Amino acid sequence: MRSSATTVAATDALVVAERYSRLVRLEPMTGALIWEQRVEDCWGTTAIAQGRCLYLSQQGVLHCFELLSGRLMWSHPGLEFRRYLTISGSVIVLGGWRGYHPVTRIDLATGTSVPFDSPYAPGESLAWPATVRFQVDSDTAVDAVLLASRRRPELRLEDPPTGTTLGTWPLPEPVQFPDSGEAYTHGDDGRVVFVSGRRTVMSFHPSTGVQALWEHDTDLPPVAPVLIDDKLMLAEDSGITVVDLTSGGRTEITPVPPGTACAPVPVANGALFARSHGKVIVIDRGGIRAGARLPTRVERLVPGDGTLAYAIGKGHLTALNVPTIER
Repeated sequence: MRSSATTVAATDALVVAERYSRLVRLEPMTGALIWEQRVEDCWGTTAIAQGRCLYLSQQGVLHCFELLSGRLMWSHPGLEFRRYLTISGSVIVLGGWRGYHPVTRIDLATGTSVPFDSPYAPGESLAWPATVRFQVDSDTAVDAVLLASRRRPELRLEDPPTGTTLGTWPLPEPVQFPDSGEAYTHGDDGRVVFVSGRRTVMSFHPSTGVQALWEHDTDLPPVAPVLIDDKLMLAEDSGITVVDLTSGGRTEITPVPPGTACAPVPVANGALFARSHGKVIVIDRGGIRAGARLPTRVERLVPGDGTLAYAIGKGHLTALNVPTIER
């Protein structure tokens, strides 16, 4: 398997692209095989939602499988590799990575293309689109897709079925994101957290708009922060910063093991951090640390269901039962 591509999707199910041309569903705790399917390669993008598993190969073929059985439901060839793959309601949103291909839409039920007039110029690099819940009225909420460009200091919320703009919100500076495009994390209160520019940590919710949470005193790496209750957690190569947004208190966790900081992920009652050299660290709401050393390098963390999370390195996938990590 490849850690540099988004080849793993995990919620209450675990699906992995591996061994050049296999897509497999594994039992999350034991890694036992549930089903497998042949695909074009193992360098594409995998996503899970609404009882389906989607795989976009690097050759530009989008497959839709039934998650329970692995049965192929449809395939859509000729898309080229767009990397970003977001499921929002009844629509799949593709494109925007490095500005190579414009944002386009695919119907989730049938795999057919849906016309979409992108508000972004050709070659404009976007963050990986995120799905958020938009309250239409007091009784109705729908999935909407959050878009941000590397060039524009704004957030844009789009209705995926129609392609219409639900709202735009100005920012101090454009959203910061790495080449992978992963700019956001979802807080446990429904807010989306991200970094505007290099130092301003912000949140977004459709009902309240954007809010500045924290102004850091040094440049932050292009790694999305984590918000748990009123605790903001920031990963840097030099250490981990925990900010209490209620009191304004700040805790610096240093020194940290060597290696580059990986993007942290929310886990039960806290957040999981990792260093590229193989050290994983758990920070809970009280700031208590726990840690473990993995035998392999870590390049990505993926949240799972309940107490599980996954550490990915080239050729390796390690399941972590977070509460059992020793303090």
